[in-house]
Amino acid sequence: MKAVVLCGGLGTRLGELTRNTPKPMLHVAGRPFIAHVLDHLCTADVDEIVLAAGFAWESLNSFIGDHWAGRPVRYSVEDHPLGTGGALLKAMRSAQLDQALVVNGDSLFRLDVNAFLSQSPSDVSTAVALRKVDDCVRFGRVTLDAHGHINSFGEKGHAGPGLINAGIYLQRRSPLEAFGETPFSFEADYLATRFAAEPIAGLVFDDYFIDIGVPSDFERAQRELAAVGSS
Repeated sequence: MKAVVLCGGLGTRLGELTRNTPKPMLHVAGRPFIAHVLDHLCTADVDEIVLAAGFAWESLNSFIGDHWAGRPVRYSVEDHPLGTGGALLKAMRSAQLDQALVVNGDSLFRLDVNAFLSQSPSDVSTAVALRKVDDCVRFGRVTLDAHGHINSFGEKGHAGPGLINAGIYLQRRSPLEAFGETPFSFEADYLATRFAAEPIAGLVFDDYFIDIGVPSDFERAQRELAAVGSS
């Protein structure tokens, strides 16, 4: 299985920390956060990694190089902002991937990746790893129907427990091609509308999850990853 890691976000909510540094390159528990992400990714049956990068991508290249844990690494670099969806489509095109495991470079979800891949239905274009949290407000709530298909995505303002999108996907390229060359958000423009036209599978896992996109969770990641290690 080939994997695409989305690394191109500007991380504006982290202020000065990301002025000159891509969010995945911020140090967390003594290492760039991307190292934690890639180490976990490489516990799975992944044989090649494509980094969908943009802003200050050279720092990723300098740190990671062309291999990680024995897996070849290639780079798909935006020359102008494409959004998460456009960046993913560009990466899949450049690596000639019809399907890929897709991972956010600014969050860590320590689920069993091989289990996620094996449990993802073969008759859908998209499968999403979901995580139950105590409060959905920051992320938006995802709900499932009786068949395990998403029937609402990213509902904002829902306080209290529920399921969230945890930033790991099994994705086919074909439905993304409908966007052509137009920049688009994978989450807002594709996922949040696609489920109404075609089933999107949601698979729930209870493993450790952290997203470093806001200062409070960035600081929490420092403590928690230092305590448990990176594996």
